[in-house]
Amino acid sequence: MNEEPQPENPGPLAGIRVLDFSRVLAGPFTTRFLADAGAEVIKVERPALGDDSRHFPWIIESNGVKQSGYYIYLNRGKKSICVNLKDAKGLEIIRKLVEKCDILIENFSPGTMARLGLGYDEVRKINPRVIFCSISCFGQHGPYSSEPGYDIVSQGASGWIAMSGEPNHPPLQSPVSIGDMNAALHALGAILMALYYREKTGIGQFIDISMVDCLFNLHESAVQWYILSGRKVKMGRVGRHHPGYVPYGVYQCRDGYVVIAALNDELWKQLVTAMGKEYEWLLTDPRFNLTSTRCHPQNTSVVAQIIEEWTKKFNCEDILRILKNHGVPCTKVKTIDELCDNDPHIKAREMLVKIRQPFIGDVEVFGSPLKFSSVSSCPRGHAPLTGEHNEEILIGLLGYTKEELSELYREGVLYKV
Repeated sequence: MNEEPQPENPGPLAGIRVLDFSRVLAGPFTTRFLADAGAEVIKVERPALGDDSRHFPWIIESNGVKQSGYYIYLNRGKKSICVNLKDAKGLEIIRKLVEKCDILIENFSPGTMARLGLGYDEVRKINPRVIFCSISCFGQHGPYSSEPGYDIVSQGASGWIAMSGEPNHPPLQSPVSIGDMNAALHALGAILMALYYREKTGIGQFIDISMVDCLFNLHESAVQWYILSGRKVKMGRVGRHHPGYVPYGVYQCRDGYVVIAALNDELWKQLVTAMGKEYEWLLTDPRFNLTSTRCHPQNTSVVAQIIEEWTKKFNCEDILRILKNHGVPCTKVKTIDELCDNDPHIKAREMLVKIRQPFIGDVEVFGSPLKFSSVSSCPRGHAPLTGEHNEEILIGLLGYTKEELSELYREGVLYKV
């Protein structure tokens, strides 16, 4: 099997080793960023089944081997070991790895790692410098902490779904797993803060990331409106148009939709000028001439309606040309196929790049959105097959012999495809 060429730049986290017990999305999305930044990420998987996401669509079958695009996108550049954690010898392997790792991350239900004998209290006895990050739906304490949860549960429990969708219609879930992915980015930030603290003090620590906490913290306006109004004003659902910001929404044209954002008085003047003399009265009407009145909940829907009355007269291309000539922030509402196939900015920013995946060949995956001037963050290898790196890690890192490795396979402690 030929390996794809590796980046010459080692990345800002070169030399950091991560022991990754996480699966599906929240944890793997976190560790994907760490791997892109040069950390060695050792992914611990269950015998036979591996990570749940190995079985998620889109499934690619090549040379008799089935692989999941979902798994590939999230786990490129990592190493996989497949260990039976219910076996004492399997736990011994993990404890030896804990000694050699800087970061441990997991997204099991609270208490699972402790029941395995791998909770933070046990792990820090082995390695006091370890940074142990747990991601869960409701967090490690609180009245809901023991309840199971997936992304959509966190969206419902945090008020996220209640705020999404058109007014007077059923609420909607996010089109992406925002609970998982937002928690992952919070976890990434917390882990890097903890690494910096450890560099100064030598002290590791436990990080408790709740998906619900992170989503609740994202409420930009709804919570402060409610609290600062003396708990009287409840912000409406956010659909195509925001109930408190205008112009700030999605507007229909003859052949599609555009986004327009003009949230200060200068941009408002530029937008109205672009709309033509027919709409100049908007600059003097006391309901609309200032941001503070224009964005009052009583006026936002009126402004949105007037703007869409104008946009519907034109094709998207014409609207964008007019608005850009007047310096108004705008864009076409782009589709996934447009972004993947034709968007010059996505291409220029290297947000789709190729890796060489075993049995498949070249596969396009996301590039890293983190751009550095002196180091690189980028895919650093393919997504591993189940247990692909058992030998490399147990023999090369932990000092097991080939005979001991063979015995562990025979006993069902280790597994690989």
